[in-house]
Amino acid sequence: MKSAWCMAAAAAALLFSTPLASYGQDPPTPAEPLDTPILLRLAPPEGRVSRYAHSTQAEVENPMMPSNTVMTMRTYQTQTVVRVADGVIRLRTTIDSTSTAMPMPVPGMELPDFSGSAITTEMDTRGRVLGVIDTEGMPAIAGFNPEDLLRQSSSFVLPEGEVSPGDSWTRDVPMELPMGPGGSMSMGIATTYTFVRLEGSLATLSFEGPIDMQLDAGGAGMTATGNLAGTMVVDLAEGRFRSQSTRASFDMNMAGMTMETNVTTTMELIPDP
Repeated sequence: MKSAWCMAAAAAALLFSTPLASYGQDPPTPAEPLDTPILLRLAPPEGRVSRYAHSTQAEVENPMMPSNTVMTMRTYQTQTVVRVADGVIRLRTTIDSTSTAMPMPVPGMELPDFSGSAITTEMDTRGRVLGVIDTEGMPAIAGFNPEDLLRQSSSFVLPEGEVSPGDSWTRDVPMELPMGPGGSMSMGIATTYTFVRLEGSLATLSFEGPIDMQLDAGGAGMTATGNLAGTMVVDLAEGRFRSQSTRASFDMNMAGMTMETNVTTTMELIPDP
């Protein structure tokens, strides 16, 4: 049972720590009032290089253990805009370093070191992932393909039309993934985004939605339901993502036992030297 809930916590941590990066159009001219509808689109300059610090903490309250169990992950990554053409943006993300602290060793669920690996993806101008072009140096994980996670876990999407502060839009992302030897995971997240405000060139978005997850950990079935919420800030003038914070809270149910789980992620742009 410990192996099963650790697998679920690790899966959730990997899901919610999937790198997000947003790029925007030029900001409205100062003469325009902030409530003027604008079309939010991705328009990064080719060659843009950004470095990010990313941390994830998963905390599980297990009634069979004397104290809560905490798993932490920290990653530094460099993202380069390789090409922008015909409404398609190609990004290359290099994992500079990673560190992970697990509460206990779990056979078959040791998280490998992704340091030095690189992922090239393409997305459209609304932020929807179109495909994984290449992966370099990705360590092998039995029964798990990181490319599947990257292809399916992109819930971020900009609105189809012009928006004003207070306007919302929804992105529904179903997922079906193998997870460990003999395991599988399915998850549904319907995320509602809201354009909160524009201050200078900084656009703030909030998001929230329900979580519905089912995990088969080698014959041990588990379900989880809950919610996620967070905010992100995009610098429209610089054409890059500034920050993101997400908190996902859900109850994992297995063999009549409920374990409360909280996953918190943060991502911050590292200032240029």
